[in-house]
Parts: sequence; structure tokens; C-alpha cells
Amino acid sequence: MIEDDTQPSPPRSDPDTRAGDPRIHAGVPDFLTDQGFSDPAVMALLDLDLALFRWRRMAEKGEFKGKVMQGMSEPLEPAILQGLLSIAQISAGLGRDKAELPTIGMVAEVMSVDPSRASRIVSELVSRGYVARQAVQEDARKSVLVMTPKSRDFLREFTLSKWRIMAQVFEGWSGEDISDFSRLFARYVGGLVKAVSPSDETP
Repeated sequence: MIEDDTQPSPPRSDPDTRAGDPRIHAGVPDFLTDQGFSDPAVMALLDLDLALFRWRRMAEKGEFKGKVMQGMSEPLEPAILQGLLSIAQISAGLGRDKAELPTIGMVAEVMSVDPSRASRIVSELVSRGYVARQAVQEDARKSVLVMTPKSRDFLREFTLSKWRIMAQVFEGWSGEDISDFSRLFARYVGGLVKAVSPSDETP
């Protein structure tokens, strides 16, 4: 018997048969058509909406990060992990104009939490030995956050665990498919950032 190793297609959104779909009741297909989208594009956008819903639900439940943390030598709670990842992101300049020594204010901004919440998370990271506070030479009253060897060891382990899962996700994809997905998803995120940013703010 020949086995079919193709991946099953996700259920498609069909405005004619999904009578209970709130998007249909809200007139989303008609709205998109009026905006100039073709019928195939409307169907594809509704399918994308469902896929993104599943993705957001997994993100909110922390399923992906939970899977990454399995088998780690010292798992971290979600908020503490996010704090450490934010500090690493700022320190490396990822998604920023340049690398900087993080402050609590920067961490609060990246995490989208208030400074008091960020301060508590940073204090926990300091007490566990992942981060050290360092006075700024120009202003001894101001301190920046420096990652310790312990945090770098943890992030190395975390990153490898993450990419083992990512390799499974994209197993069987062609290089062209991965390139197209990366380019189009980056384009989608860029458009989303522009759409939700205040009109007087440059993304």
C-alpha cells in the first residue's frame, strides 16, 4: 500500500455553507469584495484569519514556549523568561536601530508592561543570577542591566531547543517555500504594524 505523506489541508472557510460564521453575519466577504479583493483572495483571507486565530491561541497559552522549555536544565516561568529574552533582544539590537545596554524602562517597553512590573521581573532575574545591575559611569544614579554567563548559557540552551522544534515545523518545505513564507509573513507583519500605529508615528 502506498502511503500518502502529504499534509492534510486546513478546513476552508466557505461563506455559502458556514451559516453560523460571525464573519459572514458581519458581512466581511462583501466588505472585502467592495474593497477590490477577488473571490479567491477573499476565501484565502478568511482561511488566513482562522490560521492566525489558532496561532494566537497557542501563543496566548504559551504552548510553543512550554514545549521549548521541556527538558531545559532550569525552566523559567513565562514572565521571567520573557524578561530575560527582552534583555537579550535589547543587548543584541534585534529589531532595533542598535545594540544598547538595557534599562528597566526599555524592558518595560519591549514587554509592554508598566515599569513597576518590569522592575519586579528584573529583580527576580538578578536574584537568580541571570542579570546584574551596573552603574552608568556618567550618572551613578542610573543603572543598566548586564547579562551574566549563567544567562548566556541558558539562552544558548533555549535557542537550540527552539530551533529543534522549528526544524520539525519546516521539515519537508522547499527552500523556495521557506523563502516565500518568510518574505510574505514579514510583509504581513510590516503592514499590520503600519495599520495599528498612530498616524503621526513612524513604525
